[in-house]
Amino acid sequence: MRCFKIVSIALSIVTVSALAGLAFEDLSAQRGFGVGMQVTFPMRPPQALPASGMSVRVWLWDRFGIEGDFFVVGSSLSFTPRLFLKVINLEIADLYVGGGVSFFTYAPPQEALMLYIPVQGVVGLEMRLTPQIALNGEIGVFGFGGTSGGVTSGLGVHFYF
Repeated sequence: MRCFKIVSIALSIVTVSALAGLAFEDLSAQRGFGVGMQVTFPMRPPQALPASGMSVRVWLWDRFGIEGDFFVVGSSLSFTPRLFLKVINLEIADLYVGGGVSFFTYAPPQEALMLYIPVQGVVGLEMRLTPQIALNGEIGVFGFGGTSGGVTSGLGVHFYF
């Protein structure tokens, strides 16, 4: 029930933001290829969240971006591809929605190695500190693929070229 309320609030914010975003001029279109770090919670396997670690983020068009994250979960490498859609695109801040799926293996004590594939959906805010450096914060939900799911949050920093 609590997760449903959080998702409902997030979707309401996104809907209102999308309508308000139509009135703003696109001034952050110069952002393109960025590298950085992304930290998302929870991080304890197997309830680990996708999208932590080294991050490559690319805004392909004014409102559409992709990201790849690489991280060690337990003792194995994870990979998470994610897609983003900007709903508000301002000069120093962008509100976006996104989703991704993570791939990692983990062996709980006394058990066999298993493949986990949790899915994540987020609402995020990326704020520009300088023309090349941007911070982002996200909140969302994750689950499926061997994980029980839950609420997720994260922070990141990217240096854009």
